[in-house]
Amino acid sequence: MEKIPFQIVQDSIDKICGIAEETELEKASEHLFEVQPDLGGFFMEFIEDMSEGAQDLGFMMALILNKAFEDKYKAIRPMTEDEVVTRFEQSEAEFEKYLNMSDDMIVELQEKESGDGQPEILNYMLEELFMSPDLEPALDANEQIHLFIICKFFVDCLNELAKEASPEVIRH
Repeated sequence: MEKIPFQIVQDSIDKICGIAEETELEKASEHLFEVQPDLGGFFMEFIEDMSEGAQDLGFMMALILNKAFEDKYKAIRPMTEDEVVTRFEQSEAEFEKYLNMSDDMIVELQEKESGDGQPEILNYMLEELFMSPDLEPALDANEQIHLFIICKFFVDCLNELAKEASPEVIRH
């Protein structure tokens, strides 16, 4: 499966962050919930108890991540609610490890993503949440980790759906 290149990630960031009109942001939001209603709903539910700044950042990241996947893989089906819940339950133990995020874990994640994942997407998330010195608004470490967990989950789900839609994947 082809990976999402840096330029598509950057174009998605530019497009979503360049939205100046409230109506355009509403359209982007509506689009996310049209194409991934259950996954988008799960994402929003996960961040609902966070600070307003964390919610805003998380929501913008979800729009960017979804746009990057849509631009690279045109025909991604919606993930059902049951699939979202099952996948989250299967991933919970892995996500608990992220609560103690370290530089070594980041390196491991980057190595793993370069194999069967989306390394440019992961690098965007890491940069945005952990390495951006001028992160506005400033998030506490707990919110950074929790946003990373839900973004990683969101991306893992979209990546699985993209694998289904990729014609070069041969199933036996």
